[in-house]
Formats: sequence, C-alpha cells, structure tokens
Amino acid sequence: MPKTNASDAGFDYRKIAEALRDEIRAGAYAGSGSFPSLTKIMQRFGVSRPSAVRSVAELKRMGLVAARKGAGTFVQTRNRTIGIAIPGTADSEFFSAIMDGIVFNCNKCGIDLVAGSMFPVDHIERASQAERLARHFASIRVGGVIMQPVGFAENADSINGVIADILGKAGIPVVLIDYDILPPPARSSYDLVAIDNFTAGRRIAAHLLEAGAKRICCLLRRLSAESVRTRYAGVEAEVIRATGGRRVNVIVSEPDDARTISAGLKKYRPDAIVCSNDIAANMLAKTLAKLGLRIPDDVMLTGFDDVELARGMNPPLTTIRQPCFEIASMAFRTLLERMAKPNIPPREILLDTKLVVRASTIRLAHRPRKTGKSS
Repeated sequence: MPKTNASDAGFDYRKIAEALRDEIRAGAYAGSGSFPSLTKIMQRFGVSRPSAVRSVAELKRMGLVAARKGAGTFVQTRNRTIGIAIPGTADSEFFSAIMDGIVFNCNKCGIDLVAGSMFPVDHIERASQAERLARHFASIRVGGVIMQPVGFAENADSINGVIADILGKAGIPVVLIDYDILPPPARSSYDLVAIDNFTAGRRIAAHLLEAGAKRICCLLRRLSAESVRTRYAGVEAEVIRATGGRRVNVIVSEPDDARTISAGLKKYRPDAIVCSNDIAANMLAKTLAKLGLRIPDDVMLTGFDDVELARGMNPPLTTIRQPCFEIASMAFRTLLERMAKPNIPPREILLDTKLVVRASTIRLAHRPRKTGKSS
C-alpha cells in the first residue's frame, strides 16, 4: 500500500480514518481480517500515537473495526447491510430529512442500505407494505433495521407486533425512531431514538402563557401516535404548574373538519391551539379563516417539526424544530452498537428540541413597541 507522509498538525485523524475506511471497503484487509497496529499507522501516516488512537476510535465508531482483548484490532466481518422502514416519509418532509440523514451516514461508513416504498395515502395499505418490507428484510438477512412504527391505522398495534415478530425470529436487531411499538408506560425490548416530546410540549405551553394565552386547547387527530399524546401531556403539565390547576382541553377532530372544529371552539373558547405538527396547523389555519377567526389576534396557533410549510404560512407559524440529522445519526450509531453488542440492555435516547417563535403567536398587545423620535 502507498505510504502517506504528513505532519501530525497538518493531517487530521479523521483523514487517516477516511483513508483506512476506504481500504476496508475495498477489501484490503479481507484475508485475515487483522488490522494495522497503532505503531504501523503512526509510521505510515507520520503521526503521533494520540492521532493514531483517535483514528482507530473513529473507525470503531463507524462499526468498521473492533478490538479483541489480547489479540489486537480486527475488521468487522458482520453483515453490513441495514434496512430502513419509515412510513411517515409519505406524510412529512420531517421524515424525509431523517431518511436523508441515514443515507448520509450509510455512505460515510460504507453501509449498504435497503429501503422500500411506503407512500400510499391510505394508511392501511401503508401498514401492509411495512409488513411486506419486514418480510423482505428477513429474507435477505439484513444486519439491522431502523424503523418507525406503523401509525394512523386501526390495526397499527397488531401490525407492529407482527413486524416485531418477523424481525425477532430472524434475529435482526431493530432501532425504533419517533415512538415505541408499545404505548407508555410499557416499553418494548428495542432501542428507541426520539425527541423529548414531553419537554417540548411544556416549552410550547410556557411560550403561549407568556404570550397571554388563558385557554389553551390541543387539536388531536384520531389514531394519533403516542408521541403526539406525550407532547400534549407536556402542554397540560406546564399549564397546571404555571396556573395552579387550570386544565387543557382537547378538540378531537381532523383539522379541516369545519363543523367539529366550530363545535370545539364554541365549547372551549380557546385563545390558543396547539397542533400535532405543522401540516395539521396549516390545515387548521385555513379552517379558522373560513370560520372568520384571525391568527393570532383571535386564536394563537402552534405546530411541530418546523418544516418549510411553517415558514411560508400567513402568518408564519410558531413551532418546535426537530433535530432531524441528529436523530438520524443517533439512530444509525445506536444500530451499529446494537449489531456489535446484541445483548446490551435496551436504551431510550431522547434529544432536545428548539422552540421557533413566529408571528402566529405574537399578538399586537404583546409586540414590542417601536422606539424613535416623535414628529
């Protein structure tokens, strides 16, 4: 192999890792599976021991090599193909961004990716496709699967159970994203990577209360995922804490069902409505306009995800920004760790979010006054 000379200061350990990664992917160490020692890496790249150690640590993080006690470092020979099943990609660019992040990580680490099409509008058909995709993963024996549980279908729980059984019998490790296949407080035996929905809900509620809201409502679509219910639990917890016991009412309706929305407005008289995501908030904004209500002066409105749609609404939507790339990267790393160590206890990894305040929750009475010389 050609030698590369570089000073320790000018040759980043990541570049060493990338060079060795490319060689692993090309099969340079496929014979015995043994990997160059730290001394050989130091000599080849002309770097110090700490830089060599960091480069190998980076390869371990990618799941490309592993240390065997007393024997040295070896190239991992396990299946390097993973499957991905994210039904929500059909509904929101949020899940598309997660898919993009997983593809990026796979390309970076030399992992082959198998994904299926789950884009029909009908959620029942989408659930059936998810089951067929799981059977395909089992038939080709992928090394692991990143999966969002099926939702928005009457038989979602049973479908998720069937999928879990298929992958479990095949011995395929699974990492879930967004929410668990079991409703809380139960927890499955799978790793879960999601955001802290409860805290995000509290963050939204705190902002609305500070903006002057007195009667906050949540809009709940039928068959909503548990992650949405957890957000709303956070909204109510913060309102109860801040007001000494005031409750948060829930309007159960599709956001474009003007008749049910109108009935909920008359019953609860909300001055702020929290929606499960930005798409639902956009649909509700149109319904409120039909009912003669102005945002934010009559009703403040919030969403969730911070997709492009939120910024383009009139007025622009206050929402929670989800860290899509971080979710994807964490799910990817967690799956590699699970593939390498299948017997470690299941983990629940919750990432933080950011509240993005826009005009949909800024009323005239609470807007900062302009200062300047009077004429």
